[in-house]
Amino acid sequence: MKQKTLRVFEVEDFEKLKTVVNSKYELVKNHFFMLKKEDKTIQEFLEEKNLNYFILNSNHSFTSKKEKTEPVKEEIRIIEKEIVKYKGVPFKIFDKIIRSGEEIVLEANIVFLKRINTGANIDIKGCVFILDENNGFIKCDGECLFVKKNNANIIFNNEEIKKNDTEMFYHKGK
Repeated sequence: MKQKTLRVFEVEDFEKLKTVVNSKYELVKNHFFMLKKEDKTIQEFLEEKNLNYFILNSNHSFTSKKEKTEPVKEEIRIIEKEIVKYKGVPFKIFDKIIRSGEEIVLEANIVFLKRINTGANIDIKGCVFILDENNGFIKCDGECLFVKKNNANIIFNNEEIKKNDTEMFYHKGK
């Protein structure tokens, strides 16, 4: 006996199934589809598309209890053409390298724990703390800005901050 990990889609809505299969066939063709009960329409559709499926022998669902009871996060992510916009989030920490081509638009206070690469474009409406090297374009309209090592130009409250290899802290004057 061998143990295998399977990717399974739980099918409940035929229209959603058709939309997913027709638009993302290459992504789902090697997965299994699980039906909670026999449904000739769905079975014929899956067979026509040469997709694997099985019918569950009970009314059991594979959704974990943790997923059902876990509270919804107070974060809204809107993805538009590879641009991620966060709205309504008061504080966000990025514990990853921000890659060239990434664009981040936020209305929050932000901490970047790792490097920001050349070609990254960041527009923040809150405070920004960059605890590693910055090589990307930063526009900050918040109360304060901290940069450990800056190798690129930064716009802080409509004023340009030049490249500087030393730690810098800026605060909006009142």
